[in-house]
Amino acid sequence: MIKYEDIVKRIATIEKKKIKNEERIKTLSDENNVLTANLKLLNQKKEMFEKMDQDLADLIPDKKKTVAN
Repeated sequence: MIKYEDIVKRIATIEKKKIKNEERIKTLSDENNVLTANLKLLNQKKEMFEKMDQDLADLIPDKKKTVAN
């Protein structure tokens, strides 16, 4: 037969696990937010470098085109 004390202990154990899981979720959420912010910055820099690359390509004539002419 299941004792009342066993049920109380089980509930306490589950509540402790719940608290640990909530803390872990918060930590992972914070890490996710940091990673998302970093990714956003990296994407902005990537776009900036792609634009710079395109601008340079427009300014510097392609050697293949020069040789073909």
